[in-house]
Amino acid sequence: MVAEVAACRAPEFLSLKHLGFVKDGVEDTDSEMVRSWAPAFENYSLSYAGLSTHLQIDVDVTPEFEEYMTRVWPKALATLKRLCEDGKA
Repeated sequence: MVAEVAACRAPEFLSLKHLGFVKDGVEDTDSEMVRSWAPAFENYSLSYAGLSTHLQIDVDVTPEFEEYMTRVWPKALATLKRLCEDGKA
């Protein structure tokens, strides 16, 4: 992905602005396919919840990627949780 940090208010909020893809080492930010969805935002909000941290993620997803994201996000979040709880993140 080609992205930039749109906003960062550590440690409460991070917003990534996705602008395109990288394919075979070449950035694509202006093809018709990329223009059909870009920019797309990925926002992370963290808040204290007693002895835990609440993480809310809001992601712009086009219909053709919904199934993929539904499948991969739980795996990615499980890895993030494990790393955070192990203190290795």
